[in-house]
This record gives sequence, C-alpha cells and structure tokens, in this order.
Amino acid sequence: MSQRDSTERKWVYYVLMWSIPVLFFVLVEGGLRIIGFGEDYPLFVPVEAAPDYLVMNREVANRYFNQEVRVPTGLHDVFRAERDSSTLRIFVQGGSSAAGYPYYYGGSFSRMLEQRLQQTWPERRVELVNVAMAAINSYTILDQVDEILDQSPDAVLIYAGHNEFYGALGVGSSQSLGRYRQIVNLYLRLQSWRTLQLIRSGLTQVAQVVSRNREGSSTLMERMVRRQEIELGSDTYQTGMRQFRGNLRSILNKYQRHDIPVFIGTVASNERTHPPFQSGLMPSVDPDQWNRAYEEALRAEFLPVSIERMYKVIALDSMAAQSWFALGTLTDMQGDYIQARQAYIMAKDLDQLRFRATEEVNQIIREEAASAGAILVDTQGSLREQANENIIGSDLMLEHLHPNLEGYFVVADAFYDAVYESRIGGQRLNYVPREVARSEVLFTQVDSIFGQLRLQKLLSSWPFQPLDADLDANQDTMQASSKSEELAHALDDGELTWFAATDQLRAHYVEQGSYHLALKASLALLQEYPYLALPYAYAAGVLAAQGRLDEAVDYYGAANDLEESGSIHFRLGVLHQRKTQLELAEDHFERAVFLEPEVPEFQLQLARNHVLRGNWTGASEAVQTLLELDPTNESGLALQHLLASRPGSPN
Repeated sequence: MSQRDSTERKWVYYVLMWSIPVLFFVLVEGGLRIIGFGEDYPLFVPVEAAPDYLVMNREVANRYFNQEVRVPTGLHDVFRAERDSSTLRIFVQGGSSAAGYPYYYGGSFSRMLEQRLQQTWPERRVELVNVAMAAINSYTILDQVDEILDQSPDAVLIYAGHNEFYGALGVGSSQSLGRYRQIVNLYLRLQSWRTLQLIRSGLTQVAQVVSRNREGSSTLMERMVRRQEIELGSDTYQTGMRQFRGNLRSILNKYQRHDIPVFIGTVASNERTHPPFQSGLMPSVDPDQWNRAYEEALRAEFLPVSIERMYKVIALDSMAAQSWFALGTLTDMQGDYIQARQAYIMAKDLDQLRFRATEEVNQIIREEAASAGAILVDTQGSLREQANENIIGSDLMLEHLHPNLEGYFVVADAFYDAVYESRIGGQRLNYVPREVARSEVLFTQVDSIFGQLRLQKLLSSWPFQPLDADLDANQDTMQASSKSEELAHALDDGELTWFAATDQLRAHYVEQGSYHLALKASLALLQEYPYLALPYAYAAGVLAAQGRLDEAVDYYGAANDLEESGSIHFRLGVLHQRKTQLELAEDHFERAVFLEPEVPEFQLQLARNHVLRGNWTGASEAVQTLLELDPTNESGLALQHLLASRPGSPN
C-alpha cells in the first residue's frame, strides 16, 4: 500500500469518526423538534390582545433559570412592532431594582422617567421598554443585547451590578455553570437547541429529587444562593469581578458598534440602616478574644471611649464586617458623618453574603463606561445627595438595596437629567421640573400596599430571618381596613388582576368624588395598557368631571382612534355641546346613532342638539326614531310635545 493510499484512508477514517457523533446529534436534534419537545424563548413576543405591539416574553427567564425555580417576570412595557419616525424608543436593563421591586408598575423608575420624557418631547411617541428582572446579572443583560438591537433602540439605560454573584449563572449562584464566562455565554447562545434543553431538563429532575428543596416556602432570593460566604478579595470574589467587567465590556462594545447611546448608572444600597448579613473572622483571630473586645467596646459608658475601643477591635481583624458597621453606628451617633459613611461602606463591602455590590463594582462601571464612550449616570451620588447627612439609609431604601418610592424617583431624576442633556429626543423642548414630575408619578395606594405585602414576605424569609424560622407565621399579617388595602390583598392573593384592582380603585375614587386620585389610577391603567381604549375613556371621564373639557376631548378622541364606538362619540358630542360647539357635537351624535342606532339616549341627544341649532325637522325625525325605539320615553315625549307646540309647527 502506497503512502498516499494510507493517508487517504486515515483521512476517511477521521471524517467518519467525527461524522458519527455529528450525525447522531443532528438526528436527535431533528427528532426532538419534530415531536415538539422544548421551547424557544424570544425576548419579545406579540401582545395577544394587540398583535401590532410587542412586549417582553413572560417566559424568557426560562433561558437562565432551572425549571425547579419559579422564574421571575418583569414589567409589561409594550411598544409598536413597527416604529415610525416620531418614536423615541429607549430600553432599560438590569435586575430587580431596575424593574422596580417591590412596587413595579408606576413605582419603577422607568415608568416615572417615561412619563417625564413624554412631556419633554410631546411631539414624539416615547417608549421606555423595561426588560429588567429579579435575580439576573450581566450574563442575562449581555444575552438580551442582540434582540434589543433588532428593535432599533434610540438609547439604552442600564442599572445593574448587585446580582453579579447570586444572579442567574453567577459564580456564587445555585444556577452557576462555573467560573469561565466564555463557557457560560456559549451555553446561552446554544439555549435554543432542543438537545441541550433535554439534557438540562434531565439534570433538573435529578436535582429536584436529590435536593428536595424548600421552594414552596422559600423566596427567589433564598433559592438563588449556593455560596453563602464570599470573602472580599477571595478567588470567588475576583472571579465575580472579572465576570462583571468582561460581560459589561462586551455589552457596551456591542452597543457602541451600533452607535446606540448607553446611559449606565452607578448602583446604590442601604449603607446606614442595614447591618451586614454575614460577618466572618480571619482564621488567625481568636473568636473569644474578639468577641470580648467587641462587647467591651459596645458597653463603654462614654461614646468617645466606645469608638476608641472599636478601632482596637478592628485592629484585631480588619476584615470583620460587624465591627466596621458598629464603628459606623458609633461615629454616626457622634455626628462624624464622613467617618460614619466610610465605616458603613467598609461594612457593606466586607459583608460575605454578597447581595450588595461593592464599591469595586461601581469603579468597574466608571472605567468601562469611559472606555466605551457610555454616559455615566451617578445614581449612587444622587441618592447620597438626597439622603440624610449624605448617608443612604431607610429614608431612601426599603431594606438592603431596593429603593422606596422616593428613592426610585431620585434614580429616575438622575437618568432624566442625563437623557435631557444628551438631546437624543431632538431639540430640548419642555424641561419638566423635579417637583412637578414628583407630584405626577402614577403610583396608587394599591401599588403601595401591594409592594408592602411583597416586602413583608421577603423580610420574613432568609437571609432576613434564620433558615429554620417559621416563615408562614410571619407572613400576611397586614389586615385590610380600607378599600385600597382590600384590593391590594385581593391582588396579592391572586383573586384580582392588577388591571381589575386598579380599575376598582378608580371607580371607588370617582364615587367618592376624589377626581385627582381617580385620574392617577386611570392614567396608570393607560400607561400599562396603551393599546386599550378603555383607560383613555376613563381618563376622559374624570377630566370632564373636573371641567377640563379640552383634555377630555383629546382623551376620548384617542380612545376612538383605538376602538371606535357609539358611546365614545356620544360623550364627545356632549362635551362639544358643553363647549357650545354644536356643529361638532352633531357630527358625533350622528356617528353615535349610525354605530349604535338602537340606543334611545343617542337619538334623544341628537334631537336636542338639532333644537339648539334650530333644525326643527331634524329634531322631529330624531324624536320619532327615539319613540319608535322606546314609546314610553318621558324625555322623548316631552320633546315631541315641545316641538308640536312650537308656533308654525304642524299639529
């Protein structure tokens, strides 16, 4: 056998050896697709009730979470599938704080920002599309980028960094795939392959049997944690920082290549009123000696002595978060707020249960933003500026890192100023003052109480409570004593949808004559469902009751544009009558009668409008039609008598 023949045989052998597994994979993949196994989870899907609109897929989190974890969902921000030249489209990415937890809806900073930007550029159709979700990190944000680019964004806003360790696929997460981000990102790119989904499904079922996890009573926060102790500077910590920097660089570079402006915020957390979750001692430190010194520092009779002793405790072990937090509290009491803030920040950074981002995360954000030409928004600085003594605490935060309503507004305000100055919406038109924007936030009492109920469940579980705590005993202790509380409890229990709860709240306010609050509830519905005519009609009705007739006409007109109806034309006719615009009123009454000829009230109002215009023949015809529909209609009979008694009329 010649050397050439031998070489050819080897080549054929290697081709066959490689072809067999490839062919096997192709057959398995094809077979799984034929039988309908698995799912595609696109980021955006058509809105079922309005296919001309897209919305974030509620199932998209299945890309990142195993099936034993109840996947988080985000906001219901819809946008047109086909954008026009008037559209200003901005996407928001991040974790639970970016999504607006625990309020969501009008309590999210993106909804506050959207409302303000719409007033700033009224000639534009402003779409703020929030794709943030709880318990995700830079892996998910990077995975979303290509599909966001497909939707032709004008800009992207990012507020993220807290979940880098325990967010889905993070190095400390129960969903982790390891420390090599290239492998994790490859896995995400292959998510649509049914073979991979089959393997993942099998591993998940095994994990469910082995772990027998506590999902029924545990929160997402608890289920996501695998490594509870990640020391500052440790290998795992450094891996998390490399993961964040590498993914963030890829995110910003992708947007930069497509000339998409990115506004990226520094992240903030509760510095003052939330102690470290997990404080540890170095192995070389004697725990008994440290504890005695710590207790002696706290028991000192005079504050300066206590502070001096706490410094000595820190000298024993500078990596103990607990002593730094105690020093922050003591110097805070002394009025040394600069030292207090520095100590609180050290305590936060040394917290070994890494739910809060360290200052290094913000440093990475600053460096990568500068490198990629992104616009840095110092949201942490804005929150500190608004906080008491410039130390972020419970005045702006609900627990360890989620802002309260005022805190979310500060974040929205910081992004607003940055977007306004950038002029991405065109020439700057109407700057909306902070005080005006704050007063117009579309946030209802139902949203507030529903958020409190969510928060109560979070705070009654680990890590805020011990793992062996009786969680059910701590939950749902709020009793409904008002209509808002009743509706919020029904929403929390799944008895009402958010739309139904907010609609009932709106109706309650109308009944009480609280038109200002009724308008907020109506506009909140409109912001959530801009493709439905009903919220526009609700808002118009409230505006009409307030005497704001021109605005009411605009909202009724918008409702008609979405879904023409006789009842809306009738209301428009009534409004134009009140404005003495009788010709316009007649047009709407005629259209109402055409669309719904069987409604007696429409015929009656048309007849009255004819009378006001001196069209006696038209009035008589309308009254005749009315009485054919309802022969005993008292108003119609009275009008018929009036017309018959008019001088010169036929008897």
